[in-house]
Parts: sequence; C-alpha cells; structure tokens
Amino acid sequence: MWVPEISRADGPIYLAIANAIETDIRTGVLAQGDRLPPQRELAYQLGITLGTVTRAYREAERRRLLRGETGRGTYVAPETQAISPLIPLEDGDESLDLGRNFAYPHLNPSLSEGLIRLARTPGIDRLNGFVPSEGLRSHRETGALLFEKFGLEADPDRIALTCGAQHGIQILLQALFRPGDSVAVDAFTYPSILNSAPHLGLRLVPVPARRGPDGGYLAMDPDALLEAARLQGVKGVFLMPNMQNPTTHTMSLAERESLVGVARKAGLKIIEDDPYTPFITESLPAFGRLAPELTASIASISKLISPGSRIGFVHVPASYGASVRNLIGESTWMASPITAELIGGWIRDGSLEKALAAKRRANRKRYEQAVERLGADRLQGGESKVFSWLRLPEGVDPDAVEATLAHQGLSILSSRYFQTPGQKLAPYMRVTFGSIVDDDRFTEALDRVAATIGRFVTGPELSQPVG
Repeated sequence: MWVPEISRADGPIYLAIANAIETDIRTGVLAQGDRLPPQRELAYQLGITLGTVTRAYREAERRRLLRGETGRGTYVAPETQAISPLIPLEDGDESLDLGRNFAYPHLNPSLSEGLIRLARTPGIDRLNGFVPSEGLRSHRETGALLFEKFGLEADPDRIALTCGAQHGIQILLQALFRPGDSVAVDAFTYPSILNSAPHLGLRLVPVPARRGPDGGYLAMDPDALLEAARLQGVKGVFLMPNMQNPTTHTMSLAERESLVGVARKAGLKIIEDDPYTPFITESLPAFGRLAPELTASIASISKLISPGSRIGFVHVPASYGASVRNLIGESTWMASPITAELIGGWIRDGSLEKALAAKRRANRKRYEQAVERLGADRLQGGESKVFSWLRLPEGVDPDAVEATLAHQGLSILSSRYFQTPGQKLAPYMRVTFGSIVDDDRFTEALDRVAATIGRFVTGPELSQPVG
C-alpha cells in the first residue's frame, strides 16, 4: 500500500500528503491509473484524522492529480483531465450557474443588427485581410474611447488590440517580465493569472489585503507589498482596483496612492486589469493615470457587451510598445479587425451605454435577492458589483459546499480557485449574479446555496438562517 513520507512535513499535514502525491507521480512511484489507499486506511497508517486525508485527496484532485470514482476508490488521474468549471458549456445546459462570471450576456446588443450595420460599412472588405499586429489606427482610437470608461485618458499610439483580456494578461506578463521573475498578486486573485504566470516561468507571490472594521477585504497591504519586494525580489504587481475579483473591493484614492508610492519606491511594474469598471458608480483614476510610467492597463469588452468578439486593449508605456506588438504577432498575428469594427460601432452609437444601464438595473435586483437569502452580513459586494464574496459560517468547508451543490446541478466556486497553491483554504465562495437568465431560476439557485450551507452548520448557528 502506498504511504507517503510526511515525517518531516513543515506546515499543514494535508498539504504534505498532497505534495507527496504530486512528487511520487512526477518521479514514477505512482503511475497513471494506480489506486490510492482508502482514506480511512491511510489515516490509520499515518496516525491522523480521516478529515485530514479527505482534505489531502481533495487538494490533489484540485491539482488534477487524482480522480475519485464512486464505489471504486481514488486513482491517479490520466493525462486527459476534467474540464475546468470556469470553461463555458454548450448552450442548453440546465445547470444553475453561480460559478462562471458571465455578466448578463442575454442583455448584450443584438448581434444580427450589429452584423447588418457592419455589412453596410463602406470599405468593409479591407478588414478581411492582414492588419498590423497592434491593430488599425481607427480601432486603437476605439480603444481610447473605451479606456475613458476605465478612468484612463489613453493615447492611441500606446494602445494595442488583443484577443480579449486573458490574451492581454499573457502578453503583458511576457513583455514586462522575464522567466524566473516574481510577481505580486492579491492573496485572492483572478484564476487565469494563477494558471498562466507559472507556465511563463514566473513565480507568483501572494500579498495579503488589509481588513476593514467588519472583517471585509480591502486593498492589498502596501507594507506587505514593500516587504515582498525587499525579501522576495518581487519585480511587479498585478492589481484589480475596481471590483476586485473575487473580493469585490474597489480601492479608494488613498489606497491607490499608497500602492503607487510603494511601486515607485521599489521600482515595481504594474499590470492593471479592470474588466468590470464600467459597472461601478465611483469615478476613480486608473493606475495608468496615477503612475503612467510604471503601468500597463487592460480594457476588455467581454464582460460588458461582447465576449464572442474576443477583443481587448492594452495601454502600455512607450518603452514596451515594440515588445507588445511583437508578442501579439508571434502568438496570434493580430486580433480580428472584423470584430474590432463591430464593437467599435456599438461603443460609438450608444449601444454599450444602453446595455450597461440594463445590466445595472438587473444586477441591483439580483443583489437584493442575494442579500435577502444569504444575508447582508455575509456578503461582501454591493448593488453595482456583478458578483459577491460570500463568507461561510465558522467550520463550513467551501470545497464541501461546492461539491454538494455540484451533485444538485448547481455550480459555484470555492475560494481555492482564487488562491495560490499551498495557502490555507479560506471560508469563502464567489457568487455570480449574471449567468442565469431567468429570475426565478436565480432565486432557486440562491435558496439551494442557503439550504446546503445550513446543513453544514453545527453548534449555535444551526438554528439560524445563513444570513
């Protein structure tokens, strides 16, 4: 029977077991298809609790090292892994989706009307060919108009088109950093960068946030960021100043200025990704405005009106322009000028603002429903935030809640999707508001979440609603 060597473990035992599984798979001790010991038996062999082994196996499954088969046991996973819950499914899926953050796509502008307008555009055939990797001048001017909604007065000469924000993140990580560099991120951050940065040879350093009087998460702690620069050689920082994903926090001007001060003192480069900014009511300056010499900013249309267009924009200091253009050319040659023209029309004719107004109204109603069913004291967010950060009652495991709801056909994300490996699992879940079209189905999803969490609660909170 396989038994891991954890006698010299430094840190949580469950992580030591998960790390041992990963090491033994990599070194060939465990092979694809091997059956691991039953959890109860392994707990006995190691002299630890069953819950610790359960958590270790769950962490290994999160890393896609293992797969459990009902009634058969747990096996080393094949190379072909399960699809991430963040990836969209085919139309017609009947699951209740509180996991994927699709901000009311049913309220997007009419594609058919947009295509008719596009077809009638004089000289449209010129877009059916190659264009410069940074995009046409007219489309970069569209990007400048969009950046205005992100609190940044952008120069079209410093803008390049990308195939969405994720492509923009990858391009900027490559342009600003070198393999082996360390980049600071929030302790909870956007899942895409957790996956893409290590593949580029970058090390992510999680930096804690300050906490408010109510325990809510605020901005990244500037003192902790400075310490990370001094002690861990951090070369840059990835920030989401407006509607931080997943905590929802919007930085105050003072918080922004404090982080800019650290970046200047430590010589840190800043990547600013703010896909939800146009939803919020606050008017605050972007980092690209506060520290233009240090900041590369990203704007995307995907979360606003058109994920299918796959159009994003990056605005960078002039010194990185050539590198960004080359990296776009090497990865995709260019973003589609056809869809860039399509979304440019929607930005200029008022369709973007019309759609945003409708989405804000819908989100206000959804947030009120979430507060009613899950409790205002447990939800960090607000009526202009298209998701909330749900704090679970003490002792409730977010992974267990996620797994239980998945068996009920409801998707929701545990905090682990937003944390770098090795961190202690936080008792939070992200609840998105805009992926379910029908209001009644959305209410049903919230009720299932509340009921499921209630079943996990023990002690004095058992008789109380989740809120």
